[in-house]
Amino acid sequence: MMERGRFDELVEAIERRYENRPQALKRSTWFWLLLGYGVVIAMTVTLIGGGLAVFIQGTLIPGAGVFLILLGGVLITFGLGQIAALVLMDQAPPTGRKLEADEAPDLHRLIELLRTDLDVPAISSVLLTDDYNAAVVQHPRLGIFGWPKQWLILGVPLLLSMSTQEAASVIAHEFGHLSRRHGQDGNRIYRMHRSWEQLFATLQNNRRHGFVRFTAAILIRFLNWYWPRFHARAFLQSRQQEFQADRIAADSTNSEFAASALWRIECTSQLLNQEFWKSVWDLTESQPEPPADLCARLRKAFQHAPESAGAKRWCEISLKRVSGNEDTHPSMSERIRALDIDPQQLALNGFPPAPLQTAADRLLGTDCAVMEEYVSSHWRNSVMVIWQDRHRRVTAIRRLSRPNEAADQYPSMTAAELWDQTRRIADVQGLEAAEPELRLVLARQPDHVGATFALGQLRMIQGHPDGEDILAHVVSLQNREWTQPAGQALEQHFAATGRKDQARAVRLQLDAFEKARKEAEKERSAVTRSDHFLDHGLSESELSVVKAGLKKAEHCQDAWLARKELKHFAHEALFVLAVDSGKSAGSQRANRNDRLITSLMLNVEVPGRLFVVTPTGEFRSAAGAIMKQPGWKIFERPAN
Repeated sequence: MMERGRFDELVEAIERRYENRPQALKRSTWFWLLLGYGVVIAMTVTLIGGGLAVFIQGTLIPGAGVFLILLGGVLITFGLGQIAALVLMDQAPPTGRKLEADEAPDLHRLIELLRTDLDVPAISSVLLTDDYNAAVVQHPRLGIFGWPKQWLILGVPLLLSMSTQEAASVIAHEFGHLSRRHGQDGNRIYRMHRSWEQLFATLQNNRRHGFVRFTAAILIRFLNWYWPRFHARAFLQSRQQEFQADRIAADSTNSEFAASALWRIECTSQLLNQEFWKSVWDLTESQPEPPADLCARLRKAFQHAPESAGAKRWCEISLKRVSGNEDTHPSMSERIRALDIDPQQLALNGFPPAPLQTAADRLLGTDCAVMEEYVSSHWRNSVMVIWQDRHRRVTAIRRLSRPNEAADQYPSMTAAELWDQTRRIADVQGLEAAEPELRLVLARQPDHVGATFALGQLRMIQGHPDGEDILAHVVSLQNREWTQPAGQALEQHFAATGRKDQARAVRLQLDAFEKARKEAEKERSAVTRSDHFLDHGLSESELSVVKAGLKKAEHCQDAWLARKELKHFAHEALFVLAVDSGKSAGSQRANRNDRLITSLMLNVEVPGRLFVVTPTGEFRSAAGAIMKQPGWKIFERPAN
């Protein structure tokens, strides 16, 4: 499968090639789409047709025909397996509160009016959810061959935040992807692309399953080559479809409503993520269970403009944010500009004020209270276990009675113990609450990578430029535990602040790191006689810990310790411990050695990773090479 960095480069190359040539991009996308259908159909027909021909031939040849009959059966099975893989996808139906035909008549009328006007196929049902989002979800009944069943998903929080006209624009945008009246070719590509995406995800998720692994192996190989190349073109085409869907929304309402809906969603998402949900989860400190009035709290948050400094910062983030190659939606600024409206003017107007009447009140009418009660109850039940667990941890931390000066409270704690405490506090109260302990960890151990990452993240959240430098330093350390989260946080930050080139550079670093990490895991997964082994290099105190673990293992008679020379992450040592339970031959010794491996992996501590081998096990050749070195013998049990 293509690495993320290479995929980004492919997208940018195709984007340059077809700049200002949308029809040429559409033709190229159609070519790759038809190529995919042609190959999988040809593969399937060849397997089944060839299998039938071989099977029939076998029935006509006496004696040797049995082999042909079996071969024909295998080919037919592989062909049927490919059909199953192409048609049967992992498609759990979307969840939500189904809007019945006699509920919210005004919403039903609006949906039907837009559906008819845009010539959209029938919607199976309308589902109301607790998400701040709206979407049309399609599940093709025949896999990549189509015949979709579709649902309209509307988040009640979304309807609570916007006006009826803005909600109409949002629904029209979603219907724009299905319209048979506007851009039918592009919409067909959009739908087929989603079907292929589901197929690829299904096969990747199930590739370890026996049926898929054997019957769809050739198909998976083809898709690993084909999917990134088709997806890159369809991805750019999908971006064009988003612009087209926005234009359809503007034509169905007007450009001002379409733009204000986009601006409100972008800014309100910042309000929810940065302020609202934090205030809700802060209640775990005082309440053992989640509040039952989520929608009432959302209404209150939407009715009052956020604090001016925060609102200004969120507007700036919304204006600068760029979209990466994992999101088919263009940036909000690009989308608003395409509607012939200046996004800077919206930013100057500030955070969007609450509408005089919300879409929820107008469209859900007398059923609004019932829907709000469902959303509040559903959310409460979905987070109950997490909430209660967090409340217990907050209560436990409070019992520590933390004074103002963290150093006075933890005089005897090691940096590792203090780091564990810091993580517990940060987990339940946030990074800011844990800042005193965090700085104390770094005072006691300046090179603590986890604490360095947490401090960089905190400084970046607080808006300090040095946060970026700290996280970049963590990425450069190539630490197996912290480089990925530091890089991801930095990449998201650069994307959110409009620095696309810097975000791409971080992504390339992460791709290189991930490739090296996989090579390191492969390098540490086995040892052979041809590997180069070194002296263990442990200090006397470290070696005494190893010997204590060996002494506890009653069947361990002799032990040798070495270190494998590594190419990747060489600073993370791999110690190879060769052990033997005795000189006797046969299965009894082999069984004792096998049990010894398990025992020593649990009881022996080394400053790195441990690999235990025996002269009777799978890695006997490596064990033999190590045991030949007399200077590497570290343990010999005294004779009774």
